[in-house]
Amino acid sequence: MPELTFVHLTDLHILSSEEEHLKGQQTAYKLRQIIAHIHNMEVRPDFFVLTGDLANNGDEAEYTTLNSLLDELRSFGAPLLLGLGNHDRRVPFRQIVLGEDATDETKRYYYSTLINGLRVIMLDSKVPDQVHGRLDAPQLAWLEEELNRSAPLGTLIAIHHPPVFSTVEPLNEHGLSNPDELAKTIVGHNIHAVLSGHIHYAHITSFHGILSVTASATAYTLDPGFQHQFRAIDGSGFTLGSLRGGQLYTNPIAIRKQSELF
Repeated sequence: MPELTFVHLTDLHILSSEEEHLKGQQTAYKLRQIIAHIHNMEVRPDFFVLTGDLANNGDEAEYTTLNSLLDELRSFGAPLLLGLGNHDRRVPFRQIVLGEDATDETKRYYYSTLINGLRVIMLDSKVPDQVHGRLDAPQLAWLEEELNRSAPLGTLIAIHHPPVFSTVEPLNEHGLSNPDELAKTIVGHNIHAVLSGHIHYAHITSFHGILSVTASATAYTLDPGFQHQFRAIDGSGFTLGSLRGGQLYTNPIAIRKQSELF
C-alpha cells in the first residue's frame, strides 16, 4: 500500500509586498521560515494543501507577491492544492495564480484530485463580505456525487472554515454555518479527515466520527489558552500529515516565539 506525506498550510495572509507588516508581522518572511523548515525535514512532501486566506485583502498585488512565494513551494516538485478563505477574492486569484480569464467573483473554486490513490477534495466555503463560511447546495450535491467515485486510499476533505466547535469561543460565530449539511454528505464514506484553517491555532477533534484537523496559521498564532478573548502571539505553524498502512497520522509543528501581539 502506498505511503504518502503531505504538508498542510493555512492563513498565509500575504500582503502586497514582502516588506509590509500585518499586526507587526512580515507574513512573507513567516512563510519563508516555514519553507526553510520543510526543506530541512528528513521527509519530503508528496503534496501540499493550502486551505485559504492566501492573501490578506484579496488585492491583485497580493496575489502577485503570493505567486512568487508559491514558486518556492513549487520547487519541491509536489502538487500544490490551493483553496480560498474569507480574505481571498476569487477573480484576482484565478487571474494571477491560476492564469484564468476570470470575471465572476461568485463562481466557487472547488475540485477533486487523486494522488497515488488518495483523493483530496478542496471545498470553497467563502461567503462574499462575510467572516463565516457556508457550503451551498450545488457544491454539496457535487461533493456527494464525487464521493461515490472510487478512491483506493480514501479521501481527505479540505476547507477553510472548520466545521467544529472552537475552544476560543468568540471564533464560533465565524466558522462553517452549516456543518450538519457537510456531515450528512460525507459520513459513511472513507474520509480520513477534514482539514481546515481560519482560526489560527492547531485544533484536533472529532466531527461526526471523522477526524477534524485545523492547522495553525503561518502568519501569526492565536493562543488557545485564552478561550474567552483573542490573544495573538508571534508564532506560526503547519501540519505534517502521513498516510501509513491506510491510516492517517497528523503532527502539528509550531515555530513560535512568546511575544504577545494583541
